[in-house]
Amino acid sequence: MWRSACATLRAAHADRGWAEVSAASAPDSVWHSLTNCVAYQAGVWQGLVLKGMEDATHPAAFRLAVVLRHTPPELAVRLVADKLRTHPQAQELMSYIVSLLTDDSPWCECNADDSQHTAPLRDLLLFGDCEAAVLAASREEYDAHAKRQRAAYSAMAPRHYVELRIKILNQLIQVPKIYQTPEFECFESAARENVDREICTLREHLLTGRHD
Repeated sequence: MWRSACATLRAAHADRGWAEVSAASAPDSVWHSLTNCVAYQAGVWQGLVLKGMEDATHPAAFRLAVVLRHTPPELAVRLVADKLRTHPQAQELMSYIVSLLTDDSPWCECNADDSQHTAPLRDLLLFGDCEAAVLAASREEYDAHAKRQRAAYSAMAPRHYVELRIKILNQLIQVPKIYQTPEFECFESAARENVDREICTLREHLLTGRHD
């Protein structure tokens, strides 16, 4: 995804940039790594586009943002500026990518006006939905995701983590819609089933004292 996006944007030194992104990536033992999180989202996005979904406003820039979602912010901004410095729309695309990376709640009423966003509201919502796509993964993939999420908080006491995770998942399951765009509506049922199942499993762990 990185190399194809860089090629489309005619960005220089794509391989060097990828090496920096890879070096800064989280280890594969946790979810937010290039091999886990980014690869999964890239596959979901490409699958939807191949099925006929209308792409983002700036397809290549959107893909760069997907890759950089969990890259340290300072590095992400520097890489984007470097890759786009000779592009005729450099400033517009830079602002577009930064808005995708920094807007975590585009569906709030206070954010309902597209004009205040550099990225269109649809793109912001799609970016968030793509991030949450793993919730609708197959049972095996979701369980692997949950284990890697736990690994990211290995320093936290097991019981504390389980209680916090249950709280977060309960809040998630209570929202009217997990996915905010029509393109991701088909993921809703599977996501709720996975989240419900994890909540039940975690509650059982609290009762039994099991924390694996």
